[in-house]
This record gives sequence, structure tokens and C-alpha cells, in this order.
Amino acid sequence: MMSKKDEMAKLIDKVILDPIWLRRLSDRVYELMVEDMRNQSERTGNRRMR
Repeated sequence: MMSKKDEMAKLIDKVILDPIWLRRLSDRVYELMVEDMRNQSERTGNRRMR
């Protein structure tokens, strides 16, 4: 049985070596960042720090 660390390493290898998986991961990270920025903006009442 593989440890969680071994499973994660195998998944990372798969993503890094496969351009389609790498693109999907990049797209998902971008989506999460946009969502987080939107949530932060809503929490602060759309005020920006200067």
C-alpha cells in the first residue's frame, strides 16, 4: 500500500509530464485565485487599500 506522500508524488509526476493535465491544473488555480479575489473584494466592501 502506498503512503499518502507516495500517492501525491505519483500524481505530481503525472501532472508535470502531461501538458493537458498541467493546463487543467493551471486553469483551476487561476479560477480559485479569481474566486478568492472576488470574495476578498466582497468582504472589504469593494474598498481598495492605497
